[in-house]
Amino acid sequence: MAEEKIKHSPDTGSTILRDSYYRELIKRNFLRLALTYLAPLIILIVYFHFQYREFHEHSRHTHLQAIAEYQANTLDLFLRERIVNLRNLIDDPQFQAPPSKPAMQHYLERLQKSSDTFVDVGFFDSTGIQRGYAGHLDYLEDQDYSEESWFIDLKDDKSDFIITDIYLGFRQKPHFTIGINRIIEGQYIVLRATLDPEKFYEYIISHEKTKEVKISIVNQEGYYQIVTAHEGTPSGDSSIIPPRNQKIGIDKVVLGNNKIEYAYAWLLTADWAVIVEWVEQGIPLPVFGTQFGLTAFSFAIILLLLAIIIIRTKKIVEFQIERETTKAQFEHAAKLASVGELSAGVAHEINNPLAVISTEVGLIKDMMDPELGGSYELDDIVPHLISIDEEVFRCRDITRKLMSFVRKTEIKLMPHSVNVLIDEITDAFWKQEIAVSNIEIEKNYQDNIPEIVTDANQMKQIFLNILTNAFDAITPPGKVTITTSSDHEGHISIAFSDTGKGITPQEMDQIFMPFFTTKEVGKGTGLGLSVSYSIVRSLGGKITVESILGKGSVFTVVLPVR
Repeated sequence: MAEEKIKHSPDTGSTILRDSYYRELIKRNFLRLALTYLAPLIILIVYFHFQYREFHEHSRHTHLQAIAEYQANTLDLFLRERIVNLRNLIDDPQFQAPPSKPAMQHYLERLQKSSDTFVDVGFFDSTGIQRGYAGHLDYLEDQDYSEESWFIDLKDDKSDFIITDIYLGFRQKPHFTIGINRIIEGQYIVLRATLDPEKFYEYIISHEKTKEVKISIVNQEGYYQIVTAHEGTPSGDSSIIPPRNQKIGIDKVVLGNNKIEYAYAWLLTADWAVIVEWVEQGIPLPVFGTQFGLTAFSFAIILLLLAIIIIRTKKIVEFQIERETTKAQFEHAAKLASVGELSAGVAHEINNPLAVISTEVGLIKDMMDPELGGSYELDDIVPHLISIDEEVFRCRDITRKLMSFVRKTEIKLMPHSVNVLIDEITDAFWKQEIAVSNIEIEKNYQDNIPEIVTDANQMKQIFLNILTNAFDAITPPGKVTITTSSDHEGHISIAFSDTGKGITPQEMDQIFMPFFTTKEVGKGTGLGLSVSYSIVRSLGGKITVESILGKGSVFTVVLPVR
């Protein structure tokens, strides 16, 4: 199942904030749909509209320019894909820093599955030393690249990647590299891969559908990056240096007695330009339709799509409102149901201080009754009054904790310690009941466990639901063990282990389904675990269950540290 993360939530207690939230939701959905469906169409329509105006005079130039643009977009897409390959590798939670030799070989194989243009891959520390390498040039491992221009530029640049020009480097063979940098655990690292320009050129040719043009790639200084053998060599001087003032264009250059027309297109991912030249006379593209008909048709399509987008946006927002309202009501109903199931324990919590108050009042009455012949001083009554005052405040704290849990509140994401939240929920609802029920709570907390950014009330509801089920499953005497821990991948785990009756395989398949319960009629709603599962998923976590029939169960909540 895909994990969902709630970043915004309407304020159920404020109409102004709620309306503002939904206006923003309408705006976001409209922009998203417009960018998805309308923006690409508008871009294409504008592009073809302006091309059509000069189509009759410059059909040959337009065709040449279209080839250059197509090749540039293709190369941009190719380079972006290679950048994404490296990003996916270095951002993988299982990525080793520094990596072992087998790990580097595995990374290279993974890259080469994506594209055979990858030659090798290297891992660099902040000093520029290549600490890990996989490829056919093992002597490059532990080489110092700190003075290499690409490493310096990558370290100084604000971008997280760099694509170099063709150069010789340590291997003394033309190649270019793509580097990605990251800060992992406070350490600056670089993952760099070498690409073969010959295979890169084969990639270009494989996308070329005509033999009427020849293609080369130059950098902004006019040096070939990729070129056929009979036209030049990589890093050699090019006779054509396209202007840098526009991304795509048509230009001319005179070489001796020859006037060469060419189209060029600058890439977005690297400071390279694709140059397309005619091999021989081509055939102009045919003229189609009329400009008026094309404009009218395009305008009608835009209006139709705009109407569809507006209708679709309203439907999406209506569904979102209904879903969030239903979810809030569902979670609140689960809170009330949980408190209802705890009513006996809560009553016991309040009855204890009431009994003390009753006793103290009786003692004061006896002290003041003349028939009993007692003599008293004001100082004798004060301790009893103090005791009554303490018990009153104790009742107030119990009801306050109960009401703060039950009432509807705005979701507030703040850093919290799960150890503290667990203590608050157990002290609020079970402290006295456990003392007399012969059920023990054992807490195995990790010291200095990382705080998580979450909503405290939602987390307490999760813990309350799980603990309620655990206590209901135990026939005294018994024990509930709560264990908290964290790992190196940015997650914390809270395990609730009980010595109850366990869960059957049939019940295990339905345990998180709404309204499923194994309790007697009137003693359970079947909402607790379902709501807990929903809340944990919305926070980006998961719940797992392990159980042995007749021995007990373990519910484990895993949450990300954010």
